[in-house]
Amino acid sequence: MRFFKTIQPCNLGLMCIHIWIYCSTHRALPTDGMPLMTVMYLVLSVSLVAMVLADRARPLPESAKRRIDAASAAFMMGSAFFLAFPLPLSGALTTFAGAVLGGVGVGWTYARWAEFYSQLDIHYAAPLVLLTMALGSLAKTVVDLLPPVPATIVLVCMPVVAYATLYRSTASVRPAPEAYRYYNSRTVTSLWRVGFGIAVYSFTVGVIQSTPLAQLASTGAVAIVAKHAGEIIVALALLAWVVALKRGLSFGRIWNLVLVLMATALIFAPYLEDVMGGYLFTFVGVAQTFVIIILFLALADIARHSSYRAITVFAAGWLAYTLPFAVGDILGESLQAVTPDASMVMAAIVWLLVIVTLFFFDESSAGKSLIFTELNDEGDEDTSAKRFGAQQQALNEEKAADMLSLRCTALAQKLKLTPREHEILELMARGRSKTYIAEAFFISENTVRGHVKHLYAKLDVHSKQELVDRVEQTEVRG
Repeated sequence: MRFFKTIQPCNLGLMCIHIWIYCSTHRALPTDGMPLMTVMYLVLSVSLVAMVLADRARPLPESAKRRIDAASAAFMMGSAFFLAFPLPLSGALTTFAGAVLGGVGVGWTYARWAEFYSQLDIHYAAPLVLLTMALGSLAKTVVDLLPPVPATIVLVCMPVVAYATLYRSTASVRPAPEAYRYYNSRTVTSLWRVGFGIAVYSFTVGVIQSTPLAQLASTGAVAIVAKHAGEIIVALALLAWVVALKRGLSFGRIWNLVLVLMATALIFAPYLEDVMGGYLFTFVGVAQTFVIIILFLALADIARHSSYRAITVFAAGWLAYTLPFAVGDILGESLQAVTPDASMVMAAIVWLLVIVTLFFFDESSAGKSLIFTELNDEGDEDTSAKRFGAQQQALNEEKAADMLSLRCTALAQKLKLTPREHEILELMARGRSKTYIAEAFFISENTVRGHVKHLYAKLDVHSKQELVDRVEQTEVRG
């Protein structure tokens, strides 16, 4: 229960973004056929790509970030006004304007909060984000039930509150232990399964949003309360799991829970009575909210243990959610003309989710299994996080400009080796085993054997000793 004694209320400001994006896009205003979510998520995806490119080119100073903060808040405020306030010209034009402004603003705001979360110890960040989900869902219930004018006022104020609490949180951030940097240019590709799995899930949700399946969901005040109550129950249950029971989180098991919620809704809802089936279909919305909050936490944890900046990690990771959602939404609209019967679409989505969960969210990837690992390894002396972290640190130290490294670099340039082949060459020259190399790069030993085979061919050698001799014979020009 130490968490509740140390929590700082300003740290809960992330929920302002959850409230804003959900309530701004789900209030029932006429759109005249304009696909609100598709436009917003496409614009958001473009913004995320721009963030990655800009952040990789040159880190922004804090003064520049503050100016972008102000612009993002203004965009979100204008978006909320266009989307939630019943203007005389409400329709396609105002929906498009709101979607564009919102897509530009919300991505940057999320990224700025990701920067803050990446500075936190996971033992504080995990319960914090779960409590944020619970309180945010409670607040969404209230805002959803407000009349248009009061709801618009609340939504226009949300971006201001989000940034005000962010600045206060950043100024008073609690110090966290130094983190191991085990995600770098050598190992970041080990997360491709996570990215692909999230992309497939998001794609299926986008399809659901724009097909007759979405019509199963109940509407009205009772349905709104039921949906948000489900989100609160899931968040509080996991909060009790982490705080009261002091248990960890498994990324793979979390996705099993998502699969259960989605499959339950898609399989049983169509066969129940209209009211019961509609309430059961709210599980889709609960799963979507849960995925968003857990993905945010996972990206913050990855950023904390990464050699890349937090904005780059967040923008690249969030893109795996936003772009497939927009593509799925577009495809879903097309499917209505091809197959008006939603049963086949429902079956295909359930099948796809099962396959993705089985093959892309298992624990076979070392890179993926390290997500939340510090939360799971508390109190252990020899943990996977410490082992991989120490290994990556040792590799970085070995890359110091000694003679062996210079010879390997010269040989790699002469033979035009790939970056991965260059690094494997250097490790082999240092006497490292294939098992060590596989662990260092978060890849299988079979993959290492493939690289070694190509290396032998390019160097025209037939053994590890011949490889070492070839490196030692390489001349380094001063």
